[in-house]
Amino acid sequence: MGETSVLFWERPWNRGRTAALLVLALLPNVLGMINLTTPWGFKIHTFQAAIFLAAAVLGPWGGLVSGLAGSLWAALVMANPWLLVGNGILGFCTGLFVRRGFSLLPAVWLAFSIQLLWLIPTDYFLAGLSGAFIRELILALFLSHTFWALVVAPLREPLRGWLA
Repeated sequence: MGETSVLFWERPWNRGRTAALLVLALLPNVLGMINLTTPWGFKIHTFQAAIFLAAAVLGPWGGLVSGLAGSLWAALVMANPWLLVGNGILGFCTGLFVRRGFSLLPAVWLAFSIQLLWLIPTDYFLAGLSGAFIRELILALFLSHTFWALVVAPLREPLRGWLA
């Protein structure tokens, strides 16, 4: 009844929350098809926006579902199934840190640092990516995560209110 654990859903489920989770789980696949090229030569991925929004609004489990389901397209295109787990970690940990009281940007940074413990070894040993490529990827992901966390943060409370 009065459960305060960060791993429990903080509000009862209804059709609106279920629909929001479904949209936030499918939206990253659509956004995964869009990459913005920067003048500095790296691309900003867009799918993280939905993962961060799911994590911020629906908590760790919403972030996990969005990260796992939302990475299907990217995992298929890049032939890298380990992306699913990595983005699941990113979404779950972001939601966990937000529930623990962190604002979205520090929560994303902390979650990304944990995701790196998965990303680096799987990309190097299993996906066969070079160390130089992984370094550039980490920088691009950090900048992309930071950008999308800043974009999504103001949307958290209005969406939470709408889903209440």
